[in-house]
Amino acid sequence: MSKTILAIVVFFTVSIGKITSQNQKIYVTRVQKEDNSVEFNYIKSIPGNYFLEFDLESVTNTEDIYAFKKTYNLNLEANSGTLFKLYPIDKNRQIYCSYTYSYKKGLIKPEVDNSVVYYLPFKENKNVEVYESFRYNVSPEIWKNYGVYSKSKDTICAMRKGIVTDIKKFPVTENGQTVFRTEVIVDHADGTNASYIGIDEKSMAVRVNDLVLPGFRIGVMDDVVDDDKNHNFKFNVYYFSDEEIQGLDGKSVKIVERSVFPIFYTAEGYLNLVTDKKYTVKHLDEIFFKELNAQEKEKYQSQYKS
Repeated sequence: MSKTILAIVVFFTVSIGKITSQNQKIYVTRVQKEDNSVEFNYIKSIPGNYFLEFDLESVTNTEDIYAFKKTYNLNLEANSGTLFKLYPIDKNRQIYCSYTYSYKKGLIKPEVDNSVVYYLPFKENKNVEVYESFRYNVSPEIWKNYGVYSKSKDTICAMRKGIVTDIKKFPVTENGQTVFRTEVIVDHADGTNASYIGIDEKSMAVRVNDLVLPGFRIGVMDDVVDDDKNHNFKFNVYYFSDEEIQGLDGKSVKIVERSVFPIFYTAEGYLNLVTDKKYTVKHLDEIFFKELNAQEKEKYQSQYKS
């Protein structure tokens, strides 16, 4: 997960623009109003959903400061907006404070749109058997991956409309050797994310910031195989939760991601995926066009029908 951190000490004589990095993609600015209240605004110069971790420090002349959390988790869905305001106790004096902030991809505890139906991440008419994998000491109701084994390097397709926000490689141990696997992260409108793990880097059909639609090609399975020469692809839908939960051992566990278990459309019907069950991939106009705007519908109507 990418994370950018920016520390700022702010007084009224400091210009925000002079101390932010040229590589910053999200800017927080502070505006002093005529009544000496202070408004914190943001500008987001990259597509997709992000959430901001914002810490207030050394605040003076502020009423009801204990009504504000020291740390805010704030979702940034629009390209710009107001985060919050501080009001002075003494309206004849300015508010002085310092603050720090960092931002991450995704939304923190978003309102998941359970009405959205997903495609299985393969080409239409592909038959797949799905299995599940879990995280140590975390209940499957909190987090799990879905996986598919295949003798061939199958084409991987998008499950839902979204924006590619990250493509990253990470090492894993297979058959006693360290190999690198590639993961593609797609950000959805409601703040959920789709993870596609095991894509052949050479076959990649998407780049960061690309728009993908249901059924659109992302790439093909990579060359990593198990002892039975099966290619292994994993996928998951999740959101960022950043919370403490009770682990399976009864002790407190910090989790960053919480899985979502959406309804998938298949030849067998609309259903939640169950481990060790077989499904046939099917596509449907209604699902494809559900999240498209008017321009996208017009653009893809003839192409989709052809």
